[in-house]
Amino acid sequence: MFSIISWVSLGLVLTAIALHWLASPLRLSKPRVSDAGSGVWWGFGGETNCNLAKFNRLACVVALGSLAVLFVTGFGGRLLFGEAIHGYTLMAHVGIAPVFVISAGAVVVGWGYRCRLNGEDRQRLANLLRLKVANPNDTSDLGWKLTFWLAMLLVLPVSLSMILGMFQFFGTHGQEFLLAIHQYTALALVLVVLIHIHLLFRRCCA
Repeated sequence: MFSIISWVSLGLVLTAIALHWLASPLRLSKPRVSDAGSGVWWGFGGETNCNLAKFNRLACVVALGSLAVLFVTGFGGRLLFGEAIHGYTLMAHVGIAPVFVISAGAVVVGWGYRCRLNGEDRQRLANLLRLKVANPNDTSDLGWKLTFWLAMLLVLPVSLSMILGMFQFFGTHGQEFLLAIHQYTALALVLVVLIHIHLLFRRCCA
């Protein structure tokens, strides 16, 4: 069942992204200047070459790279061969997991302020929840900000489910439940990150 859900959800998200590109082609331009006039989108505090900006970019690269490794090691065998993770694949998965958690924490610290929801964002979100028709240009920043925080929120159950699963006092059924939480929240995390990258790239290059 998990394999079917994974294939279907990945297919739907990737298809939706492809259709979005086809329905709304993007003309690449120079990187956007942030609303605060603080340099290009990957900069920090107006200095794109400062050490802190380099650290923030490095944290993003490490987080995305480690997430990709975790996805391949955790989902590859299950989706392609119907096999549970084991052996060297399991060792690589467990070994890279702390790197992802630490780099994700660094991403929150480095990019949290830039991705905050300001008053206008909260008002636009409230309008969307009330099903009010909104101009897509007015909500272009809302999507990548919400997916950023949703991804960071999903890191918690993904990490805690495996940490708690290492303790035997949860019993067999408890560990199976924690494993299910880990699998489905990890799948949700990958899907949200794909959407976030898509929205952020379009926003920065529009």
